[in-house]
Amino acid sequence: MLKIKFIFLFSIFFLFSSSSYIYADSDTDLEILKLEAVVDFPEKISFIFEGETDKKISDIKVNFKTGDRKTLQYGYMDYKTEQNNFVSGVMDFRINTTGGFIPPGSTINWHIIVYFDDGTQYISEDIEFVMLDTRFDDWEFVEGDYVRIYYRYSKSRAEKLLSECEILMIDMAPIVDISTSTTYKKIHMTLYNNYTEMLGAIRSKSKTSDRELVTAGQAFDESSVVLVLAGKTDIGTATHEIMHILVGRKTEGSINLPLWLNEGLAEYANRDTTITYDLYLDWAIGTNQLKPLSQLQTFPGDPKLTLVSYGQSRSVINYMIDNYGEDKMNLLLTYISKGNTIDEALISTYGFDIKALDNNWRKSIGAGQYKPRENETITVLKKNPIIDSTFRPTNWIIISLVGLFLVYLFAVGVIGLRDNK
Repeated sequence: MLKIKFIFLFSIFFLFSSSSYIYADSDTDLEILKLEAVVDFPEKISFIFEGETDKKISDIKVNFKTGDRKTLQYGYMDYKTEQNNFVSGVMDFRINTTGGFIPPGSTINWHIIVYFDDGTQYISEDIEFVMLDTRFDDWEFVEGDYVRIYYRYSKSRAEKLLSECEILMIDMAPIVDISTSTTYKKIHMTLYNNYTEMLGAIRSKSKTSDRELVTAGQAFDESSVVLVLAGKTDIGTATHEIMHILVGRKTEGSINLPLWLNEGLAEYANRDTTITYDLYLDWAIGTNQLKPLSQLQTFPGDPKLTLVSYGQSRSVINYMIDNYGEDKMNLLLTYISKGNTIDEALISTYGFDIKALDNNWRKSIGAGQYKPRENETITVLKKNPIIDSTFRPTNWIIISLVGLFLVYLFAVGVIGLRDNK
């Protein structure tokens, strides 16, 4: 009886489906000869298909997903049918654009759907590959339980970084809920030997920052990829950027995650103790340059004030964790992942809003409450008691000139009357 019901339900589904699906492991009139992706970083990925079929093809679609992205990207192949029913097609996806950029080290999963004129479809098996920076062809990798590092030349440096990153993952688990499952999706790091090599792979933040600050690393949450510049600060850079990925996963990429919280947590995770923003923070306190947390949704364009913002963000996170613990921070991120605003999440977790947090933190470092600088705000009233719209110097000048002109005309008229007499 159960078997009959199953067949009946399947028959209904098949009857109301708009088309039939033919999967890669079933008998079909389509024979796949080639299905591959060719990377030309940083320009494009070419998805290539070759096959043979007696059927007439109406379209060939490429579906692909990068890293942890929840949505598929897609495009349609340019294809042609030649003699002996041979079909070839290609779809180029540009990765040198702002919207299409894919960082090197990304895992890409893709397949094609071949649409036939008779309404049937062929869906290929999924193909997965790691897209590397193809400007260099000698990449190797080392990996642990949580991180894989792609490197060139220096295996010892890569192994040292890997050790620090694996420790970081364990240390940050109470805050970001890192799973110990063997199916945990590893973070990929691409390690560059010098800035010239790395320059073609990073995304520009601003012309001023590009000119005055060397980008030592970047994180790409949706791709689970970090790019790191090898050197004396690479441990700090690597652990900072990996924490961005972990926070992004914990908050599920929420747009309600404020920049100060994201960057502050990344600096809290920074395992390079030689990096300090204390001097910039002290300078900002003395010159009243600290911005209120509510305004740290983006960092200033001024490189010096950007460093202040990093130091400020780290100090706030240290204050929160030192006084309330890692469990509270975990709960705060959980509320943000559920769509709460930062004020809602703070109140639900700690019982106070962002303004109270700001003032409490400022008091703890001896900065005092936030006061706008005298030259920051100019208030313009509709009716200013000193400069009123009906009382302007320019108006009086015009009135005076008109008055003098009338006097002149009157005088001329009087003189003319005397002459006539």
